[in-house]
Amino acid sequence: MKRNAAVLAVLAIALGGGGFMLSAEGKDAVTLAANQKASIVTAEQVNISFQGVGGKVVGVPIQEEQPVKKGDVLLTLDPTDIDLQLQKAQADIEVTTLKLKQSQDGLQVAQEKLNNALKQAQIGVAQAKTSQQQVEEGARSEDIERQRLAVTAASDSYNHALKLYNQLLNMEETYDKNPYSYKDHRDAMENAKNQLTTLENARNQQQAVLDKMTNGATKEERQQAALMADKAQAVLEQNQLGQEDIDNQRIGLDALAKQLEQQNILLQSLQIQKDRMTLKAPSDGKVVKIVPKTGENVGSGAPVVIIETEKLYFDLYVSEQQVGKLKPDMTIPVHFAALPDQVLDGRVHFVTAAPQFASLRMSREKGTADLNTFQARIYIDRTDKLLPGMTAEVHVDEIPAR
Repeated sequence: MKRNAAVLAVLAIALGGGGFMLSAEGKDAVTLAANQKASIVTAEQVNISFQGVGGKVVGVPIQEEQPVKKGDVLLTLDPTDIDLQLQKAQADIEVTTLKLKQSQDGLQVAQEKLNNALKQAQIGVAQAKTSQQQVEEGARSEDIERQRLAVTAASDSYNHALKLYNQLLNMEETYDKNPYSYKDHRDAMENAKNQLTTLENARNQQQAVLDKMTNGATKEERQQAALMADKAQAVLEQNQLGQEDIDNQRIGLDALAKQLEQQNILLQSLQIQKDRMTLKAPSDGKVVKIVPKTGENVGSGAPVVIIETEKLYFDLYVSEQQVGKLKPDMTIPVHFAALPDQVLDGRVHFVTAAPQFASLRMSREKGTADLNTFQARIYIDRTDKLLPGMTAEVHVDEIPAR
């Protein structure tokens, strides 16, 4: 009995000492579990749907488990309705463009005509006002003197013609002694008489002008001049009103241009809708699931294809004493059981509390949490040997303190 008790005592001491040594070196089971964190690598999946459009599926050029590249066509919808809308929108744009061109040309011609009319009306107003001013002010002294000279010249011409005419009359009394024949003499008399009458009329006209310049304009002439000035001004104002009409037409032209702009926007919107009826892969990856089949109708926003992207990640759960070492965008070493000779770099995407894990509560203070769990998502680049489903391990002690 004493011998057995001694053996048990030795074993207890050995086990206790060994446990103490393991604990001191940090290689006991509890310490290892707390320090080495493991998780399953998962491939990121993307649910793809039609944006803002729906309809009947007419093309499914892919199969499940098929690799795809970014931009590859996944599904297509029937574009018949949208094609008809596009044709109508294009026709509306062509009609509006033609109307706009015709309106612009017509407005340009009307503006040119109005500009010419305004110039003529302004000239007419200036002339009428000048004439009215001349009538009101009367003739200038130098103009009167010039007219006197014109009257004198006209009188001299008349007197000279009268003298010649009298000479012919004297010759008529003795035409039988004159070497000229009677017929020639008669023609000369007729010409002299006509010339005398013309010069007399010219003298009288020049004298009438001189009398008018000397006496000034009559009341009727002043009224007539004022009336002509008012009439010219009215013509100018009427043409100016025509500019307002053209300005109103220009507003209509701007409205037509806005209509054309809206139609172009509608055309672009319809083209975008048609482009969205062809669903394309947003990134490289593998087709995991195809929801609809050819001929089925799908709605906007409903997931129709699921793609497994090239991005791999795993979630790491750490305690609040360890979470301080992890920061977003930092790089940490990652081990894999299937790749014992490789250590890959992982990038911390985010760190957050893990509400799916209950806090560890101690009994010394009822209801008080002593230890919380935090979630860190780690992304890692895909390699030929790294596959989804493998176990990733992170040694917290290898992460440098921050």
